[in-house]
Amino acid sequence: MSQFKFVFRLFLVVMGFMTITATVRSEEKQPDIVFIIVDDLNDWVGCLGGHPDAKSPNIDALANSGMLFSQAYCNSPQCRPSRTSLNYGIYPFNTGTYFNARSPQETPIKTPSMQQFFMESGYRVVSGGKVFHGNPGKVGDALLGRPRDPKPPKGEDNFNALRAPNDGYALDVTDKEMGDYKVASWAIEQWNEVTEKPLFMSVGFYRPHRPLQVPKSWFEHFPLESIQRPAEPDRVDDWADMPVFAQRLARTHAHKPLHKGLSDHEYIVANDEWDATIRAYQASIAFVDHQIGRFVESLKHNPRGRETFVMLVSDHGWHLGEKKHWCKGAIWEQTTHIPFIVHGPGIKTGSTCTQPVSLIDVYPSLLDLAGIEIPDWLNGTSIKPQLAEPSSPRSAAISSYGEGNTSIRTERWRYIRYEDGSEELYDHRIDPNEWTNLANQREHKKLKKQLAAMIPTDQHSGIKVQSWFDKFQK
Repeated sequence: MSQFKFVFRLFLVVMGFMTITATVRSEEKQPDIVFIIVDDLNDWVGCLGGHPDAKSPNIDALANSGMLFSQAYCNSPQCRPSRTSLNYGIYPFNTGTYFNARSPQETPIKTPSMQQFFMESGYRVVSGGKVFHGNPGKVGDALLGRPRDPKPPKGEDNFNALRAPNDGYALDVTDKEMGDYKVASWAIEQWNEVTEKPLFMSVGFYRPHRPLQVPKSWFEHFPLESIQRPAEPDRVDDWADMPVFAQRLARTHAHKPLHKGLSDHEYIVANDEWDATIRAYQASIAFVDHQIGRFVESLKHNPRGRETFVMLVSDHGWHLGEKKHWCKGAIWEQTTHIPFIVHGPGIKTGSTCTQPVSLIDVYPSLLDLAGIEIPDWLNGTSIKPQLAEPSSPRSAAISSYGEGNTSIRTERWRYIRYEDGSEELYDHRIDPNEWTNLANQREHKKLKKQLAAMIPTDQHSGIKVQSWFDKFQK
């Protein structure tokens, strides 16, 4: 046989093999993608160890079945900016969407949400509960608005969004009457619907968002006399080394009035509501964990015969007296630290990644897991390399609270610079509670410069926190 014929036949064999391989790949089924977002859930879940009395067996089981990202953070500590950034994959400092209150300086986002992108990529899209700020979004083959919850008897409801969060109440109702139960039931029904298309689901659970009102059976898991408050520095004022701007931020949410001169923390302490509020928050977590568990249990069997990836996150953290602050509206650890869990084929069970990630990475990560090309206008980066090798390095997590107030969180450090130029610096290897501000120590001057260089220099103009101070704190 001539050399030419041999090469030609070899060429045909190789081309045939490539054609078969391409055909097999084209016939592979894209995976189903399930995205779960929980409202106002901090690190008080067992897998993150944020509180010794945490009861979250279903979230913990999900983490144990996949990878826990233990250093995960929100990009803004309020619902609307966090969820807008997450669902569109664009940082708050690129749009000016910094607060729940809208600003005329915000830039409308013209690129598609991840729900729309998945739909345009051939997926059946299902979205229910609170996925965007207060709604499931406007794009989907099936949508479910957040169902409303029962209320306490007339005259006993203490909830007011502008008041302190001492609105816990043990409702005399069953789980089935609660909105999150209905969201889980609806999601289970949608999951079990068989279609030819792959499925993308975004499901939002409302608790432990205020009001901290869930069935009384969940309160019974946390006797009032057993409640443990967050740790406080021993005989030291945690505010002593904080900038004046940070102290003002700790006394308020910047957008809220004081309570006859008292901050949330001062009001709760003065009225002896600290333990009761912690109890109500923990009961709310235990309740929503059970509803998440009902939904996740249904995911163990895929009726479409596809592989399944599940991601669970929270939109931001929540303070319960740490640093004499409550709820959200700050850029410390407790307001920004969130659960971030990924389960799916090929992910080592019980694994943990300590590299920093944030909610800006959700959109590109879910596309990557689905095998969809990531568009270049997304600001985040996929976590897929870390799912294969948890120690693969990542850049710092960036959180914003108004123009000019930025937190940089690396695996070890948190650096904060406020709009007045004041700073905080915490070493999490020795100070996980962020009690000792190192910003004024000369030996950290070079480190601060390195961390400050990570702050975006072209931040979108918008409302400054100082304007809220001037409006409410006189």
